[in-house]
Amino acid sequence: MYLPITIEIIKKDRWYIARAVELDFISQGKTPEEAKKNLYEVIDIQFEEMKKMETLKEYFELLKKV
Repeated sequence: MYLPITIEIIKKDRWYIARAVELDFISQGKTPEEAKKNLYEVIDIQFEEMKKMETLKEYFELLKKV
């Protein structure tokens, strides 16, 4: 599945914060690359959990409405 997302990265103190705008998921890292990598891991984990809970389809339907 292809899901286009916008990733914002900001620096806060010594950390970089990455946010998937459309999904409203966030992560952090010591570098922009690490923050982005961690964000992809967060997305994978969240989607796997939603799949297990059988709420992933419902989540995607909600995203379409936004």
